[in-house]
Amino acid sequence: MIRKILVVLSLVFLGLGTDAQIKKVTVQGEIKNLGNNELVLLNVDQSVIEKTQTKDGKFKITADMEIGDMRHYYLHAPSLGPLGPSMNIPVISFYICTTKIEIQAAVKDKNMSLTSIKGSPCGDEYNKLYNNLSANKEIEAATKPYNEVFNLYNNVAQTPENLEKLKAAGAQLDQLFKKKQDEITALIPKHRKSMPVAVMASMYTMSTDDVPKMEAFLKQFDPSIQHCYYLKQIQKKIDRLKSIAIGQQAPDFELNDLDGKGVKLSALKGKYVLLDFWASWCGPCRKENPTVVKAYDNYKAKGFTVLGVSLDSSEPAWRKAVKEDGMPWVQVLNDKKVGAERLYEVKGIPANFLIDPQGKIIATNLRGPALEQALEKFIK
Repeated sequence: MIRKILVVLSLVFLGLGTDAQIKKVTVQGEIKNLGNNELVLLNVDQSVIEKTQTKDGKFKITADMEIGDMRHYYLHAPSLGPLGPSMNIPVISFYICTTKIEIQAAVKDKNMSLTSIKGSPCGDEYNKLYNNLSANKEIEAATKPYNEVFNLYNNVAQTPENLEKLKAAGAQLDQLFKKKQDEITALIPKHRKSMPVAVMASMYTMSTDDVPKMEAFLKQFDPSIQHCYYLKQIQKKIDRLKSIAIGQQAPDFELNDLDGKGVKLSALKGKYVLLDFWASWCGPCRKENPTVVKAYDNYKAKGFTVLGVSLDSSEPAWRKAVKEDGMPWVQVLNDKKVGAERLYEVKGIPANFLIDPQGKIIATNLRGPALEQALEKFIK
């Protein structure tokens, strides 16, 4: 796989202790070279907990926070850059398992890095285990030459020779990341009660949609740590995937249509409904829209309709695309607070679910001729 090594916020969750509790926590310290700038304390989902203004890099934040469930917290300096994939690092992350955390960090070339932390024994345990992974040093050593050949191919000369060099460097990194995964997996049998190990291993398990595999993964860990934030996220994902399996009642939600009126999926019961996730910026979606229009025209008289759920962040772009593509069915705009895409585990678009008149899911991912074939099968 050809890819550029980017700094990405990894949502890693870990710690020690019993069930999660809300405690008044103080996070204080100094970030050298930050000066007098805004500093934002973020929860694991990157929602804002508190904001403060640093004074010569020094800061102190006191807020009610959950500890004991091994979640990851962030300190973000907006002056260094936005959150998300970036070539610089405007954020540091840490684990809270006590009520007082002291942080020392520094800024260099718009990159913020953690120097030391006190009051985080859960983080200390994680770092000890993580730093002992032999693959880490190998990955670090292989990353620099990969970035060099990436730059050579993309910014200097896109020759076949440079492409082969890039592929070879990428393959080497892939092998090393696999080695790292294997090392972490090998730790599990002897560390069933270790939350740091559970979290490190969970990062790989979260990427699968294989329910039996995820269930088997959770069973490897002792019941005493099942309240770990990341393990709970895996269980929630299992529950969501089971809820959208063929034969299950389609999870209901309500979103606003083009007129700003709330529309519930359940309000369309009595018809065959294609729940269609798309966006104006999605090329494959726009290419697929004529197929959906044709199916709608052919079967609307037989009790078939479509509910389009746009994942657009721009309402004008959404409205324009609906008009351009001539989609006459009900269109709604996704709201992150509602999270219809999370409810249906939508990781890529276009994605769709065919729902029968009783509200049960009877088919998924019907693209191209498969849509007409399914409608012909189910609608007599």
